Amino acid sequence: MSFETTLPEILKAEGGYVNDPADSGGETYRGISRRANPDWPGWVLLDAAKRAGLRAREALDAHFQADQVMFDLVADLYRRKYYLPVARFRAPERATDKMFDAGVNIGPGGAVRLAQGLVGAKADGAIGPKTLALAGEYFKRPGAVEVFLADFRQAQAAFYRDIAARKPGRAKFLSGWLRRAAWLPKDERRVTA
Repeated sequence: MSFETTLPEILKAEGGYVNDPADSGGETYRGISRRANPDWPGWVLLDAAKRAGLRAREALDAHFQADQVMFDLVADLYRRKYYLPVARFRAPERATDKMFDAGVNIGPGGAVRLAQGLVGAKADGAIGPKTLALAGEYFKRPGAVEVFLADFRQAQAAFYRDIAARKPGRAKFLSGWLRRAAWLPKDERRVTA
């Protein structure tokens, strides 16, 4: 897969407009938190739609469903903020796609820390020469991508369970988080026409 084919899968998981008081991200659109991204240009479009009377989640989602300008703004943010930081790990494509998906939900640094732990690097979220060397060696092994994906999914699920245990108010999100952890990018070599 690649950014272009993985992004639609991620956006399905993220959904549309949400403003759940229990969500630490606060108001979000397609997984983009206003709290974390207050200067994102898409908020101008959303705020204009709300001023025009579109306040319900369904109405906002329908309004922007086929809006290419809004999609381009979403895609640009995802590429810059979530995909490119994890792509620096230089993992094979499916591993990068899984890290990209996790990074949208737990932050790119969190996804990198999970991956670093799996390849034997210091889990600090910084991708330096040691991390790259260890990752390079790790992925040279036969079957390494499948092992990485299985182990990454387990580590991601454990991360979410820990959050739910430490912050009971967020436990209502656990089943969705675990579905997110279970997601696997398609193996394009196995897809037939």
